[in-house]
Amino acid sequence: MRAVVDEVVLTAFGDELQKIAGVKDWWNKFTDLFRSQDEKVKRRVDYHFSPKAGPDKWTKLIQHSKDPKFVATFARDARSSDQDTLHVQRMGELARGRTVAKIQSDRLPGRSYEVRVVPGGFACTCPDWRFKGSINPGYMCKHIRAYEEGKVRADGV
Repeated sequence: MRAVVDEVVLTAFGDELQKIAGVKDWWNKFTDLFRSQDEKVKRRVDYHFSPKAGPDKWTKLIQHSKDPKFVATFARDARSSDQDTLHVQRMGELARGRTVAKIQSDRLPGRSYEVRVVPGGFACTCPDWRFKGSINPGYMCKHIRAYEEGKVRADGV
């Protein structure tokens, strides 16, 4: 019902817009905009599964996971396993999470990782959590454990 009402409202809006601004074929332009965005997301998913994808495909996957449309399209793709889908969903949560602590690496000088609040708990930007924790719900890297045990203050010291 709502979709019908929305289409009626949009049609009336488009007709008025056409009268005022002289915009012709506004409905096709409007739907083409959304269609082109969906096609762009589909190309991003295709890139990840492409044999042409280079070593940067995992970095791009993390960047693309910020977009909920990418996550949904990836999950519907027949080429993605349940584990792949969970990884992409969790990376999206990590990307959108709120940082609660920044912790300096004890192995790499100048490198720091962020502990973030995500739905269902915490996530971390360290490789350990990204590759193990993202596919194992409840997994805690040492940074998350340190934060939860109070060994790290909220400012990351």
